[in-house]
Amino acid sequence: GVGAGWGGCNPAVKAILAQELEKMGGSLSNDMCEHFAYSRPELMAKIRCEEDLTQVDSFEKILAKYGKGDGCETCKPAVGSILASLVNDMILNDGLYALQDTNDRSLANMQRGGTYSVVPRVPGGELSPDQLIALGETAKKYKLYSKITGAQRVDLFGAAKYELPDIWEDLGNAGFESGHAYGKALRTVKSCVGSTWCRYGVQDSVSFAVRVENRYKGIRSPHKMKSAVSGCVRECAEASGKDFGMIATENGYNLYVGGNGGANPMHAELLASDIDEDTVLKYVDRYLMYYILTADKLERTAPWQRKLPSGKNGGGPIEHLKEVIIHDSLGINDELDRRMQHLVDSYHDEWAEVVKDPKRREQFKQFVNTDENQPRDDLIEFIDMRGQVRPADWPADGQPQTNWKPAKDDIFARSQKSWIKVGKTSDFPPNAAGAILYGDSQLAVFNNAQRGEWHCTQNMCPHKQAFVLSQGILGDASGISKVACPLHKKTFSLETGHQVGDGDLQILTFNTKVEGEDVLVELPSTDEVDAILGTKGLRVMKSDCINLAEDAIKVQLASERKTLTSTTLMAKKEEKKDN
Repeated sequence: GVGAGWGGCNPAVKAILAQELEKMGGSLSNDMCEHFAYSRPELMAKIRCEEDLTQVDSFEKILAKYGKGDGCETCKPAVGSILASLVNDMILNDGLYALQDTNDRSLANMQRGGTYSVVPRVPGGELSPDQLIALGETAKKYKLYSKITGAQRVDLFGAAKYELPDIWEDLGNAGFESGHAYGKALRTVKSCVGSTWCRYGVQDSVSFAVRVENRYKGIRSPHKMKSAVSGCVRECAEASGKDFGMIATENGYNLYVGGNGGANPMHAELLASDIDEDTVLKYVDRYLMYYILTADKLERTAPWQRKLPSGKNGGGPIEHLKEVIIHDSLGINDELDRRMQHLVDSYHDEWAEVVKDPKRREQFKQFVNTDENQPRDDLIEFIDMRGQVRPADWPADGQPQTNWKPAKDDIFARSQKSWIKVGKTSDFPPNAAGAILYGDSQLAVFNNAQRGEWHCTQNMCPHKQAFVLSQGILGDASGISKVACPLHKKTFSLETGHQVGDGDLQILTFNTKVEGEDVLVELPSTDEVDAILGTKGLRVMKSDCINLAEDAIKVQLASERKTLTSTTLMAKKEEKKDN
């Protein structure tokens, strides 16, 4: 359905559906999912009002008190974000790791073919020559595709997951930290050079941008946040198009809030004029914390802000924000200040936390049962592009190398099978999975600790033949244990292998058991398994069956969505009349 692959259009789709249902006399449930009969703001309010936070400091405790079932790929990341916004422990800690979505779980952005991109933090866009050299040396060492981002940073593409800790260590030695490009968190604070170089600048925008970015780095929120500081009214840093932005004046800064680019660009609104840096930070502290506590899941500041009530004397939501943030009309500023200061004080560089901890580094091994690795080129073909390499284009859906399906009958029904030890129970994180290598085949072993169950499946998602299922989120749908592919969120039953919901894809499953501390999987010979699931035979190759326009994830314009919605509803009404 709409939004099933990408997710970025889900808030807009949900808003349109709610409006149309209201016109027809109905309403749209705002429940987070089948496991929680609350929206994110409602669940956040219940958790934050707990007198003893230790009673709700894990997903299991929150689910037991306010939900049901096992959870899923929708509610687990949302609860993980809530806990990060209130407690701010390391997100890869026991109990938190299994809640993290695709990118947070690896502290990097998963790209096509299951490789990752690495984006170090560059506060204010300021880089030293030595750091530029270190970025180039790291890119050459690991054969990474390099690109400057639109947010004044450098993105390094093509890293295998098992390479990430080594890459972070090399970058850390040059003074880099995690850029949190993978998280629903502050991304960057963009800046122009301001008064330090520009003849028009009236304030030192770079130094202030560095200060702002270092204050809010790592803070988790309902959605990503972007900021900018412009050194004069010429607005070269585009601060008025950011979640919060500052434009320098001769007397200080004008503070704008609630802007964003993307599919539905929105101009930020003026919250305060001619204020000094300390006052800017005080107001931004409160604005961001108010947003974190009350916004819906995956809701940017712009749509959240425009849903707020108007001021007491009118003036729209911006007047309400002035009353709350500047004049403390709700009496919550002490709480907002305290909670934000806790997040600032508890900051930790997540990459450095992994690099210095051998146990955390183990989480990034490619396979639980061996130190052998299958390099990225064994999984997908890489091709040259202007002197760098990138993965071959995915074939369009329905073409060879997509929508892989096993034979309809039991492929291994007549095979002689043996119980193979694949690791210790402690090798597989609770309520998550680990990949194992069996011959040339990648398998995923799932430790569903919440149910006391173990499962084993192929590691390859059949949709695009990417070896990523072991990195998916576990959960259930109407009682069916399932895993969600981290690439496009297609879900599969861990018991039968059938695709859950719409779709007819299927994965192979294997019997699994635990004896003492040993995890065993019942498997045919390696030759038989490799004939079906061997990595060499499933490698995605360059194809002529490419239709990028048809296969790309579409983002409709607002006018197109309105037309489509009206047309669909009219068609449904006509169909109802005919019946």
